[in-house]
Amino acid sequence: HLHHPPSSFFFIYFVYHRASSLVKSTMPHSKKPKLTHDDAASAVSISSDELAMIFGHFGPVEILPLRRVCKKWNEAAKNTVPLVAFQVNDEKSHHTMKTMSSALPNLQQLNLDRDYDYSNQIEFQYAHGEDPNEEAQRNYHFGNSIIVTHEIDMISNFTKLRVLKLYFTQLNGSYPHLFNFPLLEHFSLQRCHNLKWDLGMLAGFPLLKELVCCAGERLTGNINSLRVLKDTLEKVVLECCPQVEGNFMDLDFPHLKILDLHCNMDSITGDIRDMSEASFPKLEKLHLPKSVYGGNRSEIMRISDAKDLIATIYSIKKQRHRHPSLFEDDDWYLSKSSPDSYQDDSQNQFLFCIVRAGSRLGWRWGQQLCDRYVHFRFEVNWLDPLPANGSSKYQSYIEGFQEIESYMGTSPCFRGYHEPPSEAVYYQLTREYRPSPSQEEAERREVIRVFHDKIWDAYRRKREYTR
Repeated sequence: HLHHPPSSFFFIYFVYHRASSLVKSTMPHSKKPKLTHDDAASAVSISSDELAMIFGHFGPVEILPLRRVCKKWNEAAKNTVPLVAFQVNDEKSHHTMKTMSSALPNLQQLNLDRDYDYSNQIEFQYAHGEDPNEEAQRNYHFGNSIIVTHEIDMISNFTKLRVLKLYFTQLNGSYPHLFNFPLLEHFSLQRCHNLKWDLGMLAGFPLLKELVCCAGERLTGNINSLRVLKDTLEKVVLECCPQVEGNFMDLDFPHLKILDLHCNMDSITGDIRDMSEASFPKLEKLHLPKSVYGGNRSEIMRISDAKDLIATIYSIKKQRHRHPSLFEDDDWYLSKSSPDSYQDDSQNQFLFCIVRAGSRLGWRWGQQLCDRYVHFRFEVNWLDPLPANGSSKYQSYIEGFQEIESYMGTSPCFRGYHEPPSEAVYYQLTREYRPSPSQEEAERREVIRVFHDKIWDAYRRKREYTR
């Protein structure tokens, strides 16, 4: 979209390398490459605004030497909007960020990572904010590391920030200037254990679309304070933020696509039975804590209660605009304190989940064995009718059903049972079950598969959060 022909871009690219060599070269002054008269004439013919547009095709680090060519280029650099993120993960990049705060104030994407010099045992941290946690800070350092402190207040100069990501950043206390970026759209905090802040501070991001906070032990507030962002938020991920409270239904926003509240979020309340067809119209993924009725790993007190919970989930999944994968990564458990639990088998626990074969939905019980990570599965309770024989849906159903049946090979003693039987019948079946060598191999493969699924699920979640 440049007004000048593409040759202008290649000219700047050529001059960039010339400028870099002039700035960095250790050659004698008489032998350093010179800009020719034609080069200078071409540079003068390009306006400062057009230079800024061209500079935007380079990364922030590449733009810095360009500003030293002349005053015009220096002004163009200040007006440049870099399209590439800048990452701060060592002392050198921190000093570069400090330079950028005045030379490239229009930086749009900034990532702050943990900085530790393992070879010299030097740990870099940022200056304490308001109300720091001194005890946590003393317990957080590696052995006898040397502590070097950096300033962080210069970040407030990047008033055009749209993406700010902090990973394992050594922040301790409250930093109000981190929450005043009127154009910010993506805000991610991961493992910033001692950063003290409140959800109400996000009002300083009126255009925020994505919020991710993992391991925010000092994050406080009620999720209803996010309602000031209800017209912009598309993704909310809060993991291991035990001081956050509120009803998840308060986040019923018109554009919200991902709502993930899990892992030590027991102060979150709510009931999925409150979800009407008009609730969460754009939702694609929902992951709720066990403190919510219907949340992942939530518990029921009687085996018969499972049908009521599944009926609620099924009715939600069948609502007109619902994403097909909703609730299909969740498990629900029979409480160990349930009168239906087996008294002589307190270490193992029954659970149930949604299953899918093609487009056909069902649900099934299983038993999680604490020492083997394997789920003994029961027969499927189908919710949808069987697709018509010969249709395309029928073929995909058969393929999915065969996969479901393959899992039954690890627990044939429960074939014919759609829910956990009485304790006496259960122990009689397990005593009679003697796996063949092929079944033992299938069980071994099942253990490996479940372990692999857990590893892959953890990796997938990490990728989602960092994205």
